[in-house]
Amino acid sequence: MKSFTLIEVLITITVFALVGAGIYSSHILSQKAYKEGEVSAEITQNGRVIMERMTREIRQAKELVGDFPEEEADAVSEIAFEDGHISQPYHYIHYFLSGSTVQREVLGYYFSGDVGQTLVPWNSVPPLGQSLLSKNLEEARVIGEWVKELKIWGARLITINLSLEKKQKAFFLETKILSRNF
Repeated sequence: MKSFTLIEVLITITVFALVGAGIYSSHILSQKAYKEGEVSAEITQNGRVIMERMTREIRQAKELVGDFPEEEADAVSEIAFEDGHISQPYHYIHYFLSGSTVQREVLGYYFSGDVGQTLVPWNSVPPLGQSLLSKNLEEARVIGEWVKELKIWGARLITINLSLEKKQKAFFLETKILSRNF
């Protein structure tokens, strides 16, 4: 009867241990790469959704609310404009950065003395003794998350910079929008 020597058994165990450690290491590395890729894909998709939605609605806007800075150094993190997708007048879409999320709400303006709260343009001058108030026509909803910075500037040609970050992965988008209506 032929048997293995102690040295042969130790060599066999060592070889199997090295092969097993190699397989385990490659599995761990592939899992880590998959998770990093998943995070990158998630923030990329989030950024694209935010930009596509804002771009589409701004392009169709009837009028911007307020004056926008012309220079990036003076950029703001919110934008409001009259909705150009609906037939009812004086519905104003408001995008804004809240913490690490971009949110969207729809506002309407009315005079404080108007019991029926009839909607009026955002820049209306109220009658003497009244003020211009706003109300939510649609509550704020999250459009995208993991936003580190939102910068908006320009009047006719609007520029939007969007910076997202999640688990040390960063993603940056910039777009320029030429409105069709203002």
